[in-house]
Amino acid sequence: MIDLSLRIDAYSDDERMVRDAASSYCSRDPELRRVRALRGMTPSHDQQAWKELSAMGWLGARLPENLGGMALTNAQWALLLEQFGRSLAPEPLTATAVLAAGVLLGGDNAALKDRWLPRLAAGEWLPAVAWQERAGPQSDGRAGASATRATDRAGGWTLNGGKCVVAAGESADAFIVSAQSAGGLGLYLVQRDAPGLTVKTRTRVDGGTWSELVLKDVAVGFDDLVASPAVATDTLERVLDEGRFALSAELLGLMARALELSVDYIRTREQFGKKIGSFQALQHRAVDLFVLVELSRAVLRQTAQCLDEPGIDAAARALAVSQAKARCADAALKVAKGCIQLHGGIGYTDECNIGLFLKRAMVLSAWLGDAAMHRRRYGELAGGVSDDAGAQTTDPLCREVRSFLSVNFPAEWRFPPHRLSLKDTEPWQRKLAEKGWAAPGWPVEYGGMGLPPFEQLKMAEEFDRHGVMVMTNMGVVMLGELLIRYGTPEQKREYLPRILAGDQRWCQGYSEPGAGSDLAGVQTRAVLDGDTFVVNGQKIWTSFAHEAHMIFMLVRTDPQAKKQDGISFLLADMQSPGITVRRIKNLTGSSEFCEVFFDNVRVPKANLVGDLNKGWTMAKSLLGNERIMIGHPRLAKVPLQSLHALLKTRELFADPVLRSRFDELRLDVEDLAASYVRMADVLRRGAELGPEVSMLKIWISETMQRVTDMLLEVGADDATLDELTTLADGTQVHIANQYFASRPATIYGGSSEIQRNVLAKAVLELPS
Repeated sequence: MIDLSLRIDAYSDDERMVRDAASSYCSRDPELRRVRALRGMTPSHDQQAWKELSAMGWLGARLPENLGGMALTNAQWALLLEQFGRSLAPEPLTATAVLAAGVLLGGDNAALKDRWLPRLAAGEWLPAVAWQERAGPQSDGRAGASATRATDRAGGWTLNGGKCVVAAGESADAFIVSAQSAGGLGLYLVQRDAPGLTVKTRTRVDGGTWSELVLKDVAVGFDDLVASPAVATDTLERVLDEGRFALSAELLGLMARALELSVDYIRTREQFGKKIGSFQALQHRAVDLFVLVELSRAVLRQTAQCLDEPGIDAAARALAVSQAKARCADAALKVAKGCIQLHGGIGYTDECNIGLFLKRAMVLSAWLGDAAMHRRRYGELAGGVSDDAGAQTTDPLCREVRSFLSVNFPAEWRFPPHRLSLKDTEPWQRKLAEKGWAAPGWPVEYGGMGLPPFEQLKMAEEFDRHGVMVMTNMGVVMLGELLIRYGTPEQKREYLPRILAGDQRWCQGYSEPGAGSDLAGVQTRAVLDGDTFVVNGQKIWTSFAHEAHMIFMLVRTDPQAKKQDGISFLLADMQSPGITVRRIKNLTGSSEFCEVFFDNVRVPKANLVGDLNKGWTMAKSLLGNERIMIGHPRLAKVPLQSLHALLKTRELFADPVLRSRFDELRLDVEDLAASYVRMADVLRRGAELGPEVSMLKIWISETMQRVTDMLLEVGADDATLDELTTLADGTQVHIANQYFASRPATIYGGSSEIQRNVLAKAVLELPS
């Protein structure tokens, strides 16, 4: 069985131990016979398995040790639940170990905690939380109000009302019920056999159950108050967010497993005399599902880290959790549906296990708020993309960047209609160098800032917010890190200081007319003649070559060798005799792209980086850096910011349809940021990125196009004008140029189709 999980994440020993132990337990029923046998049963889970979960400490995983728990971190808990989700286990782990345990723990009744939580952890008592009163899209998922009433009586209260979507209700020993009293919302413990309580069980599509409660004059005593109005609402909101996080982890596990089963299937299934996994259409479909899985993994990991931050406030918690639930709920349904398509007709039969994953995805995606609800919640919590609230940040780096930009970046350069070139912005480049900010990701010992990936991302976002649209410095983001790793001491001394100072501009010579995405097919020749190479050939799509002082390029130095084996990495002076540059006008009217012709150009042998004929290793490393650069969320952040401002200008932001579409696009960009940090962290640790980096390029370029498509739609007639449109926030946007500029994003740096081919072969291991 193929394992598609990427081995790029760094785990602590404790995290790895939890994950491996959970994997060992949850992989014992690969054919899902136990899951099938329990469908429609009461109880809907296996009592023996429940005892085993208790014995392993899982029921008390989030409880402190003094109450019989393991006190797992959110990062550890997510790894455990991911494995649990892979097995489609029907046991109500989230309902009990997260919701019920969390509410009891967060309440202010110490006696109830001491009495019941150790029994819960030991598997001797199973409570269920009953808070929801409306099902369906009209439910906003908030816990602060309840139509169920708690009326004062002698010795306690009388509860009247109803609840729905109660997990584990068919086998619960007791219910923790939310109800509104004169003093506010409270949480009350109701025993299953309490007079006046009626429990109705309804079977779900996955074979489990939801329960509905009817409470008619149910008496509860003062000792049964789990959480008083002083703490009940905050406790319930926090616990529901913890439950949403747990469900996101389960959803990640089930979608990953479903995809593995499907990839295995198409790798072996034959039709038309070939393995169907060799069909490009199915390969690309599988890659798209894989991207969704790994995007979800990155967001979940980021959310776990956020939740484990000491002192996290309720707003930050809710924002992070809604991002994770929106992504995982949406992705799990898309992946499960896509996996049925990959299976073909057999996937629609009950005997095929893939349908079990779709049914479980339907249940977990809807529970505690679906993707649409959480996108809406995220949008409400986050506010505008470029709102003034951002100015109130307490983050020291963000505040310093904003202050520096406001003083040093010329106002007339903000939000230009075209990217500004490095040559046109030389004064700005010098100011960055003087500040020591020219190379945020370079190690400090080479003159960089040594910022970790997340800090780099924050810095870039501040630049975007200010409207700094300057051509990427190829010397910094691509060549510099390669020279640090592969260059000679002389090359480092010669080039790195000048790159940092901003007085040496570089361009990249990779693509050729006959070798666009197929970089191994380069034909530009470099023949060694004494101490110099003689270069002949042509490069194309070389951005800002007309302004560059130097070019780094791939050249063929051994035409007899296999494609990848005869390539070298060479540095050349753009003023060398024999170099001719021709500019190419694009759809926006600008001429950033160039053709570069080499006619007997002599390049010193000392300009060879690395060994002769070993340039492909460095080319792949540089491609990883390039795809990290091209996969940066800022590619879509600028048009997204313009879209937000345009919606505000046209007073369309309150339109529910447009707002929903915007919120979805916004999270597509934010989720990519989590993947970007995940990938960049690999480079930060000194490791190599493999073909998985292609995911960034696919997602951000296609997201950018979706953003500009909506920008064009909202712009309407103004989008047809060859001029700037002034927006309500004072910025300006050339709508047509934003739209045009997004078109080649899925082409340059390796087209989306080529990236999918790479992932299909190198990661999914699909046949040719």
